[in-house]
Amino acid sequence: MNRIRETLARLTRAARGSRDETATFRRTTNAVRGSSLDDVEYGPLVLYNEIQDGEEGVDIVLVHDLYGNRISSWTKGAVCWPRDLLAHDLPGARVIVWGWASAGFADQADLLLADISRMRNGTTRPIIFVGHGLGGVVIKEALVTAAMSRIYGSHTSLGNVYPKTVGCIFLGTPHTRSGKRSLGDVVAAAALLAPRTPSLPLLRALRDSNETLEQQHGTFLMISRDIRVVCMREELPTMVRDPEAPGGGKGAMAQVMIPRDCAAYAGNIAANVTRDEIRANHADIARFAERDDLGYLQIVAHLSRMSCGPSPAQVEARAIRNQEILDTLYFDTMREREARIDSAYGQTCEWILSPKVSPFHDYLKSNDPILWISGKAGSGKSTLMKYAWSSEKVKHELADGWAKDGDLHMACFFMFEGGNRIQKSYEGILRSVLYQVLSTRTDLINVCFPSFFDGPWPPPTQFNSITNLNQGVYSLFAHMSETLRLFVFLDGIDEYRIMERKDYYAKEDLEIAYGDDFDTNDEAWGRSKWINDSHQEIAKLVTSMASKDVVKFIITSRELPIFDEAFADLPKIRLQEHTEKAIAMYVEGRLEDEAPGLPDSKNLCKHVAQKSRGDILWAKLAIDMVVDCSLRTLKPTLDSLPTQLGGPDGLYMRMLENLSSEYQCDANRIFHLVLKAQEPPSLLTLAFAEEGHVDPVTKELRITLDSAQPHTRASIQKLTDNQQARLQTRCAGLLVAEAEPSDNSVEMAQRVVFVHQTSKEWVGRKDVWQRLPSTPVLDEVELDFSLLSGCVRHLMAFDVHTSAVSVWSTPKFLPDAWFLIANTLRYAERIDGSLGDDAKNHYFALMDALDMTCQAAWMTALHSQKPINQDPDWYERKMQSLVKKHWASLEPMEVGKSPKRKDFLALAVQANLLQYVAHKLESLDPEMRKKKAQELLVYCVSPHAEGFSACVSLSGDCLDFHRDMPDTRLLDILFDSGASVKDSDDDKNTNSSKTWIKALKTGRRYFSRGSATMSHLMETGASRRLMLNRERWVAAVKALLLHGADPNVEIQITGTGTGAGLNAGGIGEENGSTDIVVAGDFIRGTLEGEPEYALELMELEMIMGRRGSVQINS
Repeated sequence: MNRIRETLARLTRAARGSRDETATFRRTTNAVRGSSLDDVEYGPLVLYNEIQDGEEGVDIVLVHDLYGNRISSWTKGAVCWPRDLLAHDLPGARVIVWGWASAGFADQADLLLADISRMRNGTTRPIIFVGHGLGGVVIKEALVTAAMSRIYGSHTSLGNVYPKTVGCIFLGTPHTRSGKRSLGDVVAAAALLAPRTPSLPLLRALRDSNETLEQQHGTFLMISRDIRVVCMREELPTMVRDPEAPGGGKGAMAQVMIPRDCAAYAGNIAANVTRDEIRANHADIARFAERDDLGYLQIVAHLSRMSCGPSPAQVEARAIRNQEILDTLYFDTMREREARIDSAYGQTCEWILSPKVSPFHDYLKSNDPILWISGKAGSGKSTLMKYAWSSEKVKHELADGWAKDGDLHMACFFMFEGGNRIQKSYEGILRSVLYQVLSTRTDLINVCFPSFFDGPWPPPTQFNSITNLNQGVYSLFAHMSETLRLFVFLDGIDEYRIMERKDYYAKEDLEIAYGDDFDTNDEAWGRSKWINDSHQEIAKLVTSMASKDVVKFIITSRELPIFDEAFADLPKIRLQEHTEKAIAMYVEGRLEDEAPGLPDSKNLCKHVAQKSRGDILWAKLAIDMVVDCSLRTLKPTLDSLPTQLGGPDGLYMRMLENLSSEYQCDANRIFHLVLKAQEPPSLLTLAFAEEGHVDPVTKELRITLDSAQPHTRASIQKLTDNQQARLQTRCAGLLVAEAEPSDNSVEMAQRVVFVHQTSKEWVGRKDVWQRLPSTPVLDEVELDFSLLSGCVRHLMAFDVHTSAVSVWSTPKFLPDAWFLIANTLRYAERIDGSLGDDAKNHYFALMDALDMTCQAAWMTALHSQKPINQDPDWYERKMQSLVKKHWASLEPMEVGKSPKRKDFLALAVQANLLQYVAHKLESLDPEMRKKKAQELLVYCVSPHAEGFSACVSLSGDCLDFHRDMPDTRLLDILFDSGASVKDSDDDKNTNSSKTWIKALKTGRRYFSRGSATMSHLMETGASRRLMLNRERWVAAVKALLLHGADPNVEIQITGTGTGAGLNAGGIGEENGSTDIVVAGDFIRGTLEGEPEYALELMELEMIMGRRGSVQINS
């Protein structure tokens, strides 16, 4: 925010025209052929202009290097190529050179913006910037500043330069750090390439600007995704004087050139960037004397491509890509919470639209960015929000008022803490809002995600990353600020959670703490550090986004101190102050429908409304409890009900106390199964889980009984119907299932969730169940066993409705079937880590059943598949090849290919099932055990990190098994079973192990800043997860060295040009060169610069040193 404030203040000065008289704006319309104006060094100069008024064309703006000149910097042998050559090759252009002094980049960027915006007054033609050396840094700062001015609605005349910029060509401009040299160091070194030697204070200032330069580049990445960028670098060094060398620079000379790894930033980071090189030194990559000069031809080719619009074929391809992007943004539970919310009863919510009663009407017409609707738990905030969101009157008021001069778009997101990960996360907000806006304005998809239109689909990097989604929103605001008006309904922000960084928190930070007095206010529902931080984050996110003039928010939440402080100065509606009449209307309607003819019903309705204290949930539950009472007992029963939901004597407690002892025990078990589930379980999974994993009569596993008597469609229907009834009778209506199964999902259908967030928080309290002596303390491991059994049994019955596997065109499991498998493995991992000897056989049998069930599903699907067309090769060749595949290799992927797995044990290794893997290896004869252990070794030390699971689109809570380092204790199991670092006996003479090399290269995924895996781990907020992967990799390298891995084996690394700086992306992340390094150097290079691993590096070097391969520096 400091940078934003500083930028907007600078824009104010630039808009007023802050250039002094000696450097005032000069407009030159005629081509300049001599150098008579060379003494006028600063500002814009038109070299030629062949565009007539009203004609289309392009403006090309060239910015020279530090201490350069508007003419001489682009001139070689009396030929100024932008003036003398470019007119022949790009006739429909206006070419402007711009001169600048050596002041700060920010000040020069402001002047550049001010000059260019004045010259382009009334012009809408596109702009291409060409920057030489540090002139490119000025251009980047100018575009960042222009984009921010549009986003935050300040001085849009200057900001209009940004949306018209279609291309940037950087000639020898440093963009990123190089190895261990910071970006500030690299920029300071680049300054030495200027026409005259910079002063020592300037060099120090450039080095000290590292943080600012890094921020600038990060923001430029975000705002330049729809700008074609070409990064060109010199191939020849320049001899320069080094003023910091001994002797004050009077004679010291050095060869300097912009490092390859910082002169471009293409690759996974930005798909719109092209890299190129010119066979010249730093000065001559910007100077050409002839049209057939290769460097000149390269630049002209890039300029021509940038100035051309899309072809008809590209337009057609764009329409297809638009739909692919929309499909990827969408997730199945996007509107689930909204659909669960009861519609407003009768006219109970109409008061909010009345200007006499509510400030809502005035807010719609005002420029206030946020309206906060607060209310007690259960006061009907979501119902009111749903009413306002669907109201046509609200849309008309906005269109006639705040959005009168713009293009109104409305979006909603209903937070759902009881739902899956994505329903309560920042990712969910971004995807939902973007989907709702872009589905109605598909022309804006290319504005938001331009870099995804030229490459393959699915893209090589995760589309729904927080960075990419943020950049999409950023681009939307930056380009459309003149017309866009976005009105967002954000319900239940108190249910927001920092899911992207949940793994960062310790167990005690996640545990909910309650007050000793069993308080009854909103804070009494329980707090934790994670929840508090989540509330602080969503408050900051909303206020930050609402600082843009083109966005308004309506938010709802419980009344919590964090929100009271964050939204203290905003318009506010306290819901309980307005709902008594609405509750009375609701109660009256319920009684008329369900208990007609009650005497004195009007006073009874008023009594209920007053007793509810504005809590519509309390009123609903209270009427549910008393509606079947006799006339004689109805009012006394109602009077006896507690006036609050929670607390030791609250309504929730009364509802449980009214259950029989048997039903209380059932409720306890059902509630805790749902609480302990990885995701809200389906009705069928919960039905299986509630039965437990062992039949109490026969003492056999339930899976054994199901195998003997498989389920049918009728038995499945009976099970789900019974479970639905049990939710009502045993759980007092506090758990609900979806009304109908969804059409495209089985596991996600009829998910069981809590009726309200407060009910979930309340039943999770241990002291609640301590007050019910009939309810036993539940065994956590048994609950996991039940959930594991429930998932396996659900998979066994999966094909009752549909096949779990799709064979055409690429064989794979259905995402919701794999989602069940993934949940099963997560429960298995919990059990595996806390397994007693008496339960081992049951655990092993359940996992074997999972393996056999999934393989049978795959074989059944394969053998029942008939080719659509007559294919003589199907049965003889294709089918025989597919039969050899194991089900574990058929994971459905959103991006990339399915991970290769030979059998279930490979997946079990990735899922950290130590005891199961050990058990299966022990069951083999020694020779087979050794072979299998050897086969599993690569999965243990080198997870294959290509692609992202399709299950992410189902819930956003699915973690890929193939992306993380498994528990290193598995290595002990594999080595004890006979595994060797050598792949086979053939490797004995060369002492070269493919497994060892793969293990080493895996480290790049967790230590290299250019790694897609590391980026993904940071995106998902798994800082703790990233550190765990790093620790496990170091431990794996140590174990492999101790078991004979060769520290002198040579490794071919693609990318680095120097072999130095192996950490921080230095190994091959920025270019296509190839290096050969030995394992010891690779390990050292990976861990150097990582202070927390200094001791581990020393230990590894000692191990390698005993083999004489690495010298240890004293």
